[in-house]
Amino acid sequence: MLYMHRNAPPGCSSDRALRRVTEILRDDFKLDAVLMNNLTTVSGGFFGASDECAAEVAEMRGSVDASAMAWRQLRYRIVHQDKLEQFAVTVDLGDRVPLEPPAPSFWVRLLARL
Repeated sequence: MLYMHRNAPPGCSSDRALRRVTEILRDDFKLDAVLMNNLTTVSGGFFGASDECAAEVAEMRGSVDASAMAWRQLRYRIVHQDKLEQFAVTVDLGDRVPLEPPAPSFWVRLLARL
């Protein structure tokens, strides 16, 4: 039996939620083309009425390496509204953070222990 929670908001990495976050970043924070990194669900989930999410965000600039961009903390909350298929998103943009380097591969971690 498949159970679907009809009041669940879209997830932190869903297209609908990210589209709304991008709109808010553009309209309220004047960030046009953005990159998001390390999208994480902080709290909430499928059976809740809201999700707390975190990420890093940077405004794209031509000919600039991602590690040299000005990355900032991003926290956003997705809350289910009373009407079916409706949700609200609030965004908090924090201080600068360094770009989190990619995790080393399994083989690199294994060789480091030898």
